[in-house]
Amino acid sequence: MLFELRNLSHTYLRGTPFAAEALRGLSLSIAAGQTTALVGPTKAGKSTIVDVLAGLIKPSPGTFFFEGADVGSSSFDVERIRTAVGIVFQSPEAQIFEETVGKDVSFGPRRRNVPLAESRRLVQESLEAVGLPYEDFRSRYTYALSGGQKRRVAIAGVLALQPQVIVFDEPTAGLDPRGRRELLDLIVTLKQRHNLTIIYISSSLDEVVHLADVIHVLDRGNLAFSGTPSEILTYAHELTALDIAMPEAASIALSLREIMPAMRTNVLTLDELEAEISKQTIIAPIFKNRGIKAP
Repeated sequence: MLFELRNLSHTYLRGTPFAAEALRGLSLSIAAGQTTALVGPTKAGKSTIVDVLAGLIKPSPGTFFFEGADVGSSSFDVERIRTAVGIVFQSPEAQIFEETVGKDVSFGPRRRNVPLAESRRLVQESLEAVGLPYEDFRSRYTYALSGGQKRRVAIAGVLALQPQVIVFDEPTAGLDPRGRRELLDLIVTLKQRHNLTIIYISSSLDEVVHLADVIHVLDRGNLAFSGTPSEILTYAHELTALDIAMPEAASIALSLREIMPAMRTNVLTLDELEAEISKQTIIAPIFKNRGIKAP
């Protein structure tokens, strides 16, 4: 297992009148090579988990393992995990520092004293990987980029550090539908081409059900439930109570339960929903006529 969190708790400003409990005995695992989504409403603990995974905070009490090693141990080199994990923030402006694209993408390699020729190679490969031609973009001013281009530059800057893991913190916020689709397709492509582990942070299930292998749903610093996208959507009522937006198909299925009580909510697409409606329309009357409750 790549990451393993066991009974983690964390309180900000502990011992002060402003103390805020962010994690409460949380346990979860994240496997290498998968796309794992952390989903939950505001103050669910998502950002704190990201800080833990990136080695930015040490929660207490509890234990955090990276590749089987106890991160809290005095013998563990925290740079090992900081080198392995890259973060793409919700707002690209939060991680774009330089005037030009080339300088910004090379910021990480330069800080690590990577030789100039190697740094230039990493910048070129990273920009090309996110669909920004090196010769066209390396000298462009970052302030003149579109919102979608800034997000791609931010991703390129993380790729240039050659991480094992990339955390995407609500990366499609503010993008139009086309921009969201293109960015999600890019994440899938990068995962495959660079053999990455992806951790996707979201307050909605709409995107992650088509992206994630495993979803962890969080609530007030606790793990509410975990599973595959299909398994998670069986908790439709609980998700609604947590104010977590569901995919269109699952949301419609939940509404239809008022007239079709046996309707499944773990439908991922509108085609699956249509098939389920057809099934219920055919089966329900048959069972009703025989005095049998529909499955």
